Amino acid sequence: MNRPVRMVRLAAFAVAAVGLMAALVAPPSFADDMKAPSAAEQQKALSMVPEGARGSYDHYWTFSPIFPNPYAGWTPPKPPWQICESDSNLAQSWRADLYSELQKLNAQYNKAGLTKDKVLVTDSNNNISVQLTQFNNLVRQGCNVIIAIPSTPTGLCSGMADARKQGVLTVTVQSAVSCNDAINVGSNQYTGAKRMTQWVAKEMGGKGNMMFVLGVPGISTTVSTLAGAQAGLEGTSIKTVATLYGFWSPAPAKTEVVKWLTTHAGTPVDGIVSAGDMATAIDQALVQFGRKLVPQADGTNECAYIAHWHDKKLHSFALSAGGGSNGYEAFYVAMRMMFGQQPVVNTLWFELPGIDDAEAAKLYKPGMTEQSTSWCDPPDHHLVADNYFDQFFKGGKPLDPKPNP
Repeated sequence: MNRPVRMVRLAAFAVAAVGLMAALVAPPSFADDMKAPSAAEQQKALSMVPEGARGSYDHYWTFSPIFPNPYAGWTPPKPPWQICESDSNLAQSWRADLYSELQKLNAQYNKAGLTKDKVLVTDSNNNISVQLTQFNNLVRQGCNVIIAIPSTPTGLCSGMADARKQGVLTVTVQSAVSCNDAINVGSNQYTGAKRMTQWVAKEMGGKGNMMFVLGVPGISTTVSTLAGAQAGLEGTSIKTVATLYGFWSPAPAKTEVVKWLTTHAGTPVDGIVSAGDMATAIDQALVQFGRKLVPQADGTNECAYIAHWHDKKLHSFALSAGGGSNGYEAFYVAMRMMFGQQPVVNTLWFELPGIDDAEAAKLYKPGMTEQSTSWCDPPDHHLVADNYFDQFFKGGKPLDPKPNP
């Protein structure tokens, strides 16, 4: 992976891992019981979503409320714009890939005289208080666009409200916030998790024991993923025997699975749903305990798992959701708004491409290993066609130039 942040990620991982493991021992007490709106409230919220996109908003409340566009009446500042990123865990390879993509896209717009030369970035190591302070500092440093990956659904809300009042555009990526002071961009974690779980459940014949290995406990992404995964088991006799949290990182994920296997020697595991960048490590833990590999669906498309898939001749399923591709979608939405286009809602979701055995075979390239840190994105690095977003926007000017992922 020829990425400028590779050395940053490697240098930061040792420090970040300490914080991750501490959090695994004592997870933060985030509120994770998002209640379903009434039928009338659901209908009102979905009426704001373009009809062609509503299929991506099933159980939207488990991930994010739907509000009208919070930037209605907002006038973008004149270029050159300062692009910034507020990250909650840059040491994770998915985040490093996203940051690299933002640098690449920013360079294209800098060449056109539309952005400043550097993307300012902060990393809070999953400490929301630190991230809020960093976010506020980015506003004070003159950021015009902040691409954010919050570590809780509400922890940055005060900073986002202040940023919006000062004319700063905030766009979240796959970590939606529940306040209406940012534009949420990504895929509905509920529908993606349900889709993965249904695939594994079918491979299990609708019976047996399921293990979930998710990301950071309590944040909107994980809450919605768990809700969708549980929904995917409806109509089966499958039992959930473990719900573990690996913070989307191989080492913590393997540690948690090893701990569970150590204390559950007699409990079979017949299928696994993992939230991303952990599937290979999970299988390594199974092998370490002499367990057989079982059907697993992975929430992302890291090349380490594609190599593992190829080498072990697995029958598996994954979602294409690399950090770089997600970074592109967020940047693309942000630029449409900087060109004066206005979204009709605050939350813009799309369905992720799926990866089956045949697609995984196409993505595999010689040289990929289980230690690879790159991501097997679609060849065009799009998760959805650019024109999918046309239905969400009105007014403004066309993008010129268009970003090239």
